[in-house]
Amino acid sequence: MTYLPVNQLAEWRKANEPSECPILKTKTNDWVVDHDHLSGEVRGVISRQANTLIGKMENIYTSMCKGDPNALPDVLENIAMYLRKEDSKILHPVGLNQLTSRFKNNLLKDDQCFLLNILGASHSEIDSYNNISKRVKAFKKLLKEFYEQDNTTTNSGGAKSSKKSDKQIRGILLQIRGRYTRGS
Repeated sequence: MTYLPVNQLAEWRKANEPSECPILKTKTNDWVVDHDHLSGEVRGVISRQANTLIGKMENIYTSMCKGDPNALPDVLENIAMYLRKEDSKILHPVGLNQLTSRFKNNLLKDDQCFLLNILGASHSEIDSYNNISKRVKAFKKLLKEFYEQDNTTTNSGGAKSSKKSDKQIRGILLQIRGRYTRGS
């Protein structure tokens, strides 16, 4: 066991700096020496953002959840498995509002019209959505219809669903949900 004095911390960090953050898998120039708050021992060099993330997770788990800090790695594995499970294909009401907000704020008009067309709006319907409010209202309506449809129904634009179109629509919705922005 070794004690790492403060006056050697920067040198140790530089000597042990990885090529990318082992947590976030990103490149950075903002490295910190991470340590276990229970044992006080160094765990390694990670990005400042990853260090903040780990610290917040540890604090929330031990304070709000009253969890045993030693069980946190198992909880994080459970979270990873939960997040990787297949989507339910059930749209939550808050999720509808979030997607509608992203449609309104993150997509250019041409992208909005493209998505409305994929959701089943005809070109004449899209032409009638001559302002953002009409496009947003149509998106919300068509998105709800998309989630409410079964394999035998058609939406208001007359478009029949198929597994391929459903996959395409869900892919675009996931892009909107993520960091897909091309302007406002």
